[in-house]
Amino acid sequence: MPPKLIEFIAALCALMLPTQFAVSDSFRAPTCTWCAGNRGIEYLTPPHASVYSAASGVVTYVGSVAGTLYVVVRAANGVLVTHGRLESAVVKAGDRVVAGFRIGSSSNGLYIGVRRLGAYLDPTTCATATNNPSGLRPRAVLAPIHSHGP
Repeated sequence: MPPKLIEFIAALCALMLPTQFAVSDSFRAPTCTWCAGNRGIEYLTPPHASVYSAASGVVTYVGSVAGTLYVVVRAANGVLVTHGRLESAVVKAGDRVVAGFRIGSSSNGLYIGVRRLGAYLDPTTCATATNNPSGLRPRAVLAPIHSHGP
């Protein structure tokens, strides 16, 4: 993907993705609406691990789908961030959360998916990599465009 397009997508859905968990299955865009793929990222987690919201916004859904617990957060820019494979949730629909706010605990894994205008996006294009002790990625990283030496 060209750098400008990646920067544009990141601006639309800046996320704080967990870095303390290993990725067990990366995003794989399906070739059609009903085709196979992975519409998010799967992480390996220990049971009962704390799960933090990847985005700031309003919780729009907390519930079970086919026996799996999900929490969906709608960011101010309209991006929907789905947190799945949860064991428990400590939020309810209508709650406002900020990125990094504890929303529940994991079962034996964690799923994070991102949708914008009905299209699934690769969550890794929505966050910048960094090394920080909290295990979360920052919402934005400022980098100089021009360098002015002494």
